Amino acid sequence: MRNRKLILIMALILITTIVAGCSSGKGIKSEMARDVAPSEGMAGMEIAEESLEYGGSPPVDDYYEPDKIITTVSISMETKEFDDTTAKLEDLIKKYKGYIENSNISHNNYVYSSRLKNSNYTIRIPRENLESFVSDIKGIGNIISENTSKLDITKSYRDTESRLRVLETKEERILALLEKAEKMEDIITLENQLSQIIYEKENLTANLKDMDDKVDYSTVHLEIREVAKLTPGEDIKTPLLTRLANAFKNSIYYFGQNIESFLISLIYFLPYGIILGLLAFIIGKFLRKKSMQLPRIGKNDKDRE
Repeated sequence: MRNRKLILIMALILITTIVAGCSSGKGIKSEMARDVAPSEGMAGMEIAEESLEYGGSPPVDDYYEPDKIITTVSISMETKEFDDTTAKLEDLIKKYKGYIENSNISHNNYVYSSRLKNSNYTIRIPRENLESFVSDIKGIGNIISENTSKLDITKSYRDTESRLRVLETKEERILALLEKAEKMEDIITLENQLSQIIYEKENLTANLKDMDDKVDYSTVHLEIREVAKLTPGEDIKTPLLTRLANAFKNSIYYFGQNIESFLISLIYFLPYGIILGLLAFIIGKFLRKKSMQLPRIGKNDKDRE
């Protein structure tokens, strides 16, 4: 009996120890979970802070550009086929829904005895088509120079809109006062103010329309020069042998052109040379007669003495 009691007591003690150990293990796990969770949260915050420190603002996929930007492109090109280049230019303008605002074509330039043409265009192209138009226009001639400038008029545009809204508010108030006015002096004063406001409104509205037109339709200044020989495209990266070959070709070309120009100039000068030669011959003959008469006169005087 004593042994049974002892075994029973030992079994109870063992069960109690196991239950206590399990409960303590669960408590430790829960405490560890509580300890780990804040540390992971802090780590996340640190990562976020580092991304802001090194990256700043969230990434932006598209490049931001203000709404009211006036874009102007200036292009200078050469061509050996002026008429063909001009026809291609007109086709491109129609293709991209633009129009020619101004053009000037000169036919009176003589280079190397040839009448070479020169033209200047001011072209308006919808801004959404500008990039494609400029890309295609490079294929109709030899580009010498290209420049693009952008003017941000967003602030000026917004200020003009604000001034217009203020004038509209004043106009509404004056109209309301006119309905209530009874004295002729008050009516005349209000009408004068109303006329001034209407005049200022029209000017501001015209300014807004002009700015919208310049923003919606970009301006392209294009110069087309007809040349007998295209300028070779060289830059810093052009190989030395290529530049030497171009220099040799240019020297041969310009030497031939100079000889041709000299011969043509000589022909132009030929009538004047004949006239000048005749004059020189007549004057020389006259001087020789004078020189032959002077000694004879001197000899007769000595004989008389």
